[in-house]
Amino acid sequence: MTATTPETATVQFDRFMQAVRTVLPPPSKWALLATYPNSLAECIIDALWSERVKYATVVEIIERYRAFRRRAGGDGDQDGAPELIRTFEIGFDAWMDQIGNHQRAYSRDRAPRKAELVLQGARAAVAARVETAAQLRDGYASQSTPFQDFHRIWLELPSQHSGLTWERLLLVSGIDTVPPDLWLTEFAANATGRPQSDQSVLDLVGRAAQEIGATPLRLRNAIWQHQTKSDRAEGGSPAGSHRLAPGAAANEEVGRSARR
Repeated sequence: MTATTPETATVQFDRFMQAVRTVLPPPSKWALLATYPNSLAECIIDALWSERVKYATVVEIIERYRAFRRRAGGDGDQDGAPELIRTFEIGFDAWMDQIGNHQRAYSRDRAPRKAELVLQGARAAVAARVETAAQLRDGYASQSTPFQDFHRIWLELPSQHSGLTWERLLLVSGIDTVPPDLWLTEFAANATGRPQSDQSVLDLVGRAAQEIGATPLRLRNAIWQHQTKSDRAEGGSPAGSHRLAPGAAANEEVGRSARR
């Protein structure tokens, strides 16, 4: 990429800032990013259900999962992947009726149900020996072999090769330093009118968040919510859509637990 001069950097930030102010809702309307620092089970559900849905749907499913676990004498906010797998012992259809829903991963009749992906994601965690949210965070910090195995297996799940839900999984587990995902880099590129490196995206987000008095993670989540809403409306893929014309403008608790 051509070196960026201070002048062009300023222009790009101004364009990015204009997009943040005009394309996104005002910060007071931004959804809080729920995190589940003690529950890999809830992280997996959130990550795999968040695509192409209103986030209120995810909140409802998490609450139903917690209620189901309470009735069984458990605590969903402390569940790892093995506990999540065991909830499917009631039967797959019953799980969708009582906890999840029948939504598919994408809009094709043969697309897997999101509930199927949740089960597969939990099994991937167990297979890789990353069974708790703490182990996920520790594995990320050390880039351990189990963590890398989990990452590889996750990306091999149906429709997960883009890595969007993987980055979401890391964020909702309490990791706030993950690289930008496709939706974030797409938003930045379209706002500024040029491709951006991961570091440039992080710099833009950090500066913009400071400008509006929010945290970088909260701004990232607002962009995620905007891009998923646009993705549902257009039926496009994160890498190939043009939700914001190039150069257009023309959760405050970040580490917050989702326990209610």
